[in-house]
Amino acid sequence: MVAEWKYKEVEDIANKVSEHRVVGLVSIVGIPSRQFQQIRRNIGKGLDIKITRNRLMRRAFEKSNINAFGSHIQGPCGLIFTNQNPFKLRKLLEANKVAAAPRAGSIAPKDIVVPAGDTPFAPGPVIGELQKAGVKAQIKGGKIVVTENSRVAKEGDIISEDLASVLARMDIKVTEIGMDLIGAYEKIEGEEDIIYSADSLIIDESKFRGDIQSAYQGAFNLAFNARIYNSEVIVSLIQNAVFGARNLAVNAGVLNKETIPLLLSKAHVQMISLASRIPDGCDDELKGVIGSAEKAKVKANKVEKKGEKPKEEKPEEEEEKDEEEAAAGLAGLFG
Repeated sequence: MVAEWKYKEVEDIANKVSEHRVVGLVSIVGIPSRQFQQIRRNIGKGLDIKITRNRLMRRAFEKSNINAFGSHIQGPCGLIFTNQNPFKLRKLLEANKVAAAPRAGSIAPKDIVVPAGDTPFAPGPVIGELQKAGVKAQIKGGKIVVTENSRVAKEGDIISEDLASVLARMDIKVTEIGMDLIGAYEKIEGEEDIIYSADSLIIDESKFRGDIQSAYQGAFNLAFNARIYNSEVIVSLIQNAVFGARNLAVNAGVLNKETIPLLLSKAHVQMISLASRIPDGCDDELKGVIGSAEKAKVKANKVEKKGEKPKEEKPEEEEEKDEEEAAAGLAGLFG
């Protein structure tokens, strides 16, 4: 006869599945009770964590018509019910892993080095345990001292019971303990539900962000060049059209409220350029304008940054052309 509490457990899980958008399946292998409670406190806000038997989870998934999700159950597992998206849930779980000394039989995640220095141990049998684990230790000044940095394990080595005991006693924490998200089920309104595997939940955020930015820029450029009008490109298209129209009007000498200030400015520059070449034909007022322009030019040259490449001198043909244009501009101004 099946115990009544098991029926209630299955019913409770099925209800939680229907009440939440996302169900996370987490591995709790190798998490000591103290660290588990610490992790649970850290991530508990907005999350409903439930630990139960795997068989009851599968029955609840069958009751909720998500049988396929049960295939992800492997080893000691727990369930997390939330309305966060699965990727944020995984990031939250990764951020809340806690440091711990490695357990016997586990694999060293990196080279493990016991640093040189004093230890909290008084002389006694413990020095033999340290030396057996590969720690270079001696008795100095009435206490046990690690005489030099001692590499006691390489990355990928299996941690022995002796080494695990020494690392725990010395409070050397080289591993991270936490819940690993091994699968997730997400309900999406109006669309087909999604079951995520562990691998599909691992993304490189920087690369993902870069891919999105690159795709956006490519789509923007395509829409801009193809003149596809939408809210993203319309401002740039209008600005480009205004710039092109203004440039055409200025070069064609079309007079309107937009081009008159630009044309006057252009003519003024051409006038100064021409007048500076024939100072004898200028009146006092024009000479004053030329003098002010020369002073401004000298001042600008003084503050010019060091190392800046000087502008290449124009060929004589271009200079003659400029003079002709300047003369034409001056003639236009003064009739």
